[in-house]
Amino acid sequence: MVSPGALADALSRWTLAEIPALPGRTNHKRAGVLVPVTWDAEGPTVIATVRASHLRDHPGEVAFPGGKPEPDDPDLTATALREAAEELGLDPASARVLGVLSAMPLFTSDYRLVPTVAAVPDIPWSPDPTEVADVLRIPLQPLLDAPVLDAVPWSWGGKEHHSPVFPLGDVVMYGATAHTLHELLEVLARMLHRPLPPWRTGRFQWGRRGVVSIAGAG
Repeated sequence: MVSPGALADALSRWTLAEIPALPGRTNHKRAGVLVPVTWDAEGPTVIATVRASHLRDHPGEVAFPGGKPEPDDPDLTATALREAAEELGLDPASARVLGVLSAMPLFTSDYRLVPTVAAVPDIPWSPDPTEVADVLRIPLQPLLDAPVLDAVPWSWGGKEHHSPVFPLGDVVMYGATAHTLHELLEVLARMLHRPLPPWRTGRFQWGRRGVVSIAGAG
């Protein structure tokens, strides 16, 4: 069983990737996002949101709570906790910060996500309907045990890379958010001395403006 303390220790020893700006972007702006993790008898579960369909930026996409820093935020972890309070009703005092993951550049803007991982209580959430259409629970053990993980291939710097895709019922997590979740899975796999499931390509494809869709669906 992976405990919050063990995950915090693993994150403290994790080497953060220095990911350069993506093609055509500067990715110099930073946004703080929270990766909330709850624990139960089955192990850790990540909490994500589906963004409201009327939002100007990334409507209907799966995301972690977060946003741009405010002047009163001392750092991006404070930004992430504040945004989680606004979007999900999380009491920041109830969150135990465990560590950070690599800053992930966005393909569709000049921002990059700066993720803070936190253990949070397993409570009924109170999402703000003006920002959040749904709250998703993503158990991590089934992803570690999966025979394969979906990905969309893409070329960068003369090499082929894989961009993770996580089907979650009626929605799909992709892009920088999916890369952040996959990095958390990498941390857990190293803790457990096991390999990650291999990539499976061909099920999903890139669409307009970096959106992922089921291959052949248009």
